[in-house]
Amino acid sequence: MRKELLLAASAFVVSVAGSSVAHAQCVLKGTVIDAATNEPLVGVTVALQGTPNKVFTDNDGKFVIKSAKTKCSLQFSSIGFESTTLASNHAGEYDFGFIPMAGASIALKDAVVTTRAVARKTPVALTTLGAVAIEERVGTADLPKVLETTPGVYVMREGGGYGDTKVNMRGFKSENVAVLVNGVSMNDMEWGGVYWSNWAGLTDVASSIQTQRGLGAAKVSTPSVGGSINIVTKTTDARKGGAFSYGMGNDGYNKLAFSLSTGRTADGWALTVMGGKTWGDGYIQGTDFRAWNYFFSLSKELSKNHLLTFTAFGAPQVHNKRSNYDGLTVQGWQEVGKYMRPGEQYLYNATYGYDRYGQIRHSQQNIYHKPQLQLQHLWQIDRTSSLNTVAYLSLGYGGGESGQGTQEYSSGWYGSNNGILATQFRNADGTFAYGKIQEMNAASESGSKMVMSMSKNLHKWVG
Repeated sequence: MRKELLLAASAFVVSVAGSSVAHAQCVLKGTVIDAATNEPLVGVTVALQGTPNKVFTDNDGKFVIKSAKTKCSLQFSSIGFESTTLASNHAGEYDFGFIPMAGASIALKDAVVTTRAVARKTPVALTTLGAVAIEERVGTADLPKVLETTPGVYVMREGGGYGDTKVNMRGFKSENVAVLVNGVSMNDMEWGGVYWSNWAGLTDVASSIQTQRGLGAAKVSTPSVGGSINIVTKTTDARKGGAFSYGMGNDGYNKLAFSLSTGRTADGWALTVMGGKTWGDGYIQGTDFRAWNYFFSLSKELSKNHLLTFTAFGAPQVHNKRSNYDGLTVQGWQEVGKYMRPGEQYLYNATYGYDRYGQIRHSQQNIYHKPQLQLQHLWQIDRTSSLNTVAYLSLGYGGGESGQGTQEYSSGWYGSNNGILATQFRNADGTFAYGKIQEMNAASESGSKMVMSMSKNLHKWVG
């Protein structure tokens, strides 16, 4: 009985061994190299044709692949190289040695330059926010904050003052982002950017905000390398009726607003009037603000395809801010904590203080008013074409205050130096010592050493 079991076991072992040989009759290996440089190629796909088996070359260009048949073909492929096929009819283990692969020449399609723009196929090239979405998102925030969730748009506060917001689009700064109101550019002629504090009041009158990302999707070429933001105000789409609202928030924030609209009358007229006032102390120390906004729109449907609209709007404002150059190191912020309540050291304003008469003073203040008048004609040519023509007048006046000094005291206005709080003109309670500056100027026999100046921006734009 034992002899029969041994014979059966031996037969089983022989059978398994024979099966193993039948399913792995050859082992193929080799090294794949670049035909031009003789350097080993990494990650080349080595596929056994007719089967799902494939391997990849290692860091030395080497590979090992098994085949159940002695007669087989190997295909070598890699991006940037011409595919190579080798036939094999070897039993057991066989080394192909070096297998060269030649580089592939890829012909690019011709570039065609035309005067017609190609329609963007990207689903997120254009984003439009309606009046309801704007009202839900803005709350007590600045106008650009409604764009925070728009793909490719980055919004953040600067200086902590009212309207001190910057908008980057696709990585480009505001100098490369075109901002328009009803298709009219609002970018500053000197530096190309936008002072959003001048347009903070438009949140109440915006019918929609259109964001187009990328130069190819924008309607204007300069300075819209990053894209464009077009704010469309309300016209005949304003519903008939009126409203009055009052809102309040933290840090003394208050907002009053009213609106009246006739809606579209039977004979095609529409009149909308809006106004409001916003004021508060600001989140950052010494960043109090006062702002107003007004809007007037009179529209007339001349015919089914022609609409004429006259619009006047503006948002005068006065706000104080914290200088962008008064940043402190971690140690510096910890040190100013002794001047503030626990946990509020980051609200500290290094240039906030009082003069010798007890009046609050700031070294960074902005005052501006930029009203605009627009006469717009919309012609709906057909179902797919329209022509929009706008004539406008924009008047700007105001500016920003800053400190100036003689060569000896030119840096005296700085709230900090290299991230450390400046102490040359600093009171014991941490406020900036404007009174000491006034006393120094009064005692000087050669004129004032440090003064406050205003850089004015007065302009008239017609287009």
